[in-house]
Amino acid sequence: MEARGVTQMKNVLKGLVINMVFVLAVLPDVGLGITVEAFKGMLDHGDEVTIIDIRPRVSYTEGHIPGAINIPAGIIARKLLPPIGRVIVCGDGIRTDLTLKSVEDLNAKAGIQADVLEGGFAAWEALSLPSTQRRGVKRERFRYITYQELNKASANNRDIVLVDIRSSGEAEKHTASELPALSVEGLSDLSEKFPGVEIVTLDRRDLGSDSKAGDISIAALTGIKASRHNRVYVLIDRGDGKAEKVARRLHAAGIKQVVILVGGESILQRDGQPGFKTEVTGN
Repeated sequence: MEARGVTQMKNVLKGLVINMVFVLAVLPDVGLGITVEAFKGMLDHGDEVTIIDIRPRVSYTEGHIPGAINIPAGIIARKLLPPIGRVIVCGDGIRTDLTLKSVEDLNAKAGIQADVLEGGFAAWEALSLPSTQRRGVKRERFRYITYQELNKASANNRDIVLVDIRSSGEAEKHTASELPALSVEGLSDLSEKFPGVEIVTLDRRDLGSDSKAGDISIAALTGIKASRHNRVYVLIDRGDGKAEKVARRLHAAGIKQVVILVGGESILQRDGQPGFKTEVTGN
């Protein structure tokens, strides 16, 4: 009786192993990712690889990795491609959910083995690697992200850092190493809106024309990390345009991966919904 029970248990375990192997076999092969440095080494070595840039056409036209072809994320699944072998997928460094989906769609096609370029074009650009961007003086442009896009991005991208510039004095009581999300009365709780995302709180009074404290705060927290060029800093103001001023200062300090939340605190108050938030009071 005991021997029969052992045999039955072995058969059950064998069945589980077979089922697991089958499931792994049919799952799409999503690449684990490759760092910008490793990818640059591949290119320098002359490895055969196809670069697919999945950003919108306008972003691709403004600048991309030399030799990259543009296939926006939204059409990759239905795009007919020959068996082109090794592929590196380059996104914007923010919407990693779109990048991973594109890799999945590519790996579902015959003769293609796709991997993610970690940090996307933003990381490539941060290391001042060759691109098709025009050199010389050009008008400064800011990158923006909607509340809905930030929600999706923050759930999938561990390199996103929210930079809170809404406060008017609370942060001055803290050093750079003591800057979690500060709870300021009347402002939305960023840690509740975007759970698990790193938050840096900068005092707006430290961002005046005569102070570098705001820039130094970010550098002190993340500047020593080897993957700092992958970081994307999302600036959140009160919806008063202060984020553009801060973005300009950060660009000048060499921090290029800066994005501004459209609407700032006003859009947070409305959970991303259009219109005006009205306060309901009792009679």
